[in-house]
Amino acid sequence: MPARTRITKQLAITFGIIFFGIIIARAIAPETTPSYNLSNSVVLSSDGIAINTELTGQQLPKVDLTTLTGEKISTQTLTGAPIIINIWYSTCEPCRRELPVLASAAAQYLDQVRFVGVNIKDSASVAKEFAAQYGVEFELLLDTNGQFISKLGIATAPVTLTVDAQGVIIDQVAGEISARKLDELVKELLK
Repeated sequence: MPARTRITKQLAITFGIIFFGIIIARAIAPETTPSYNLSNSVVLSSDGIAINTELTGQQLPKVDLTTLTGEKISTQTLTGAPIIINIWYSTCEPCRRELPVLASAAAQYLDQVRFVGVNIKDSASVAKEFAAQYGVEFELLLDTNGQFISKLGIATAPVTLTVDAQGVIIDQVAGEISARKLDELVKELLK
């Protein structure tokens, strides 16, 4: 075999070994996960799961939400009376279970407390149809751009906020709210 052919063959074998070595090294090396920085105030638990920011004592942020008819409405127009704000979406199982509780309380305290549902994922038609199935007659708004929950640092749903007439959040409940707890919150608002 001529020297030139032998050198070409040795180079091909060397490059082949290096190439396959790189492939094998990448296959067995631990995968590195990129790190991301959150751009809002969402807090992470010790195991990295996003949790809601503690909101008690904070002012309701001024952002625009969307009515089911597509009109913009500022959260500032919600103040002036005590408010229960429930953050939900239709495929959330705890949201489904608590909607009848909220609908009942809204009917009971109709003239004393304003109830507002803020949907964070659904279209207007889905939110309206879904809420109607559970007897919801209180005001429904959409957080179409996520600005409301981002400013509040809300990472999970459902969340129920009690807000006084001046727009200060006086309590929050993450997760499904019971009729007893909702009644306690409303009574606290009405003191």
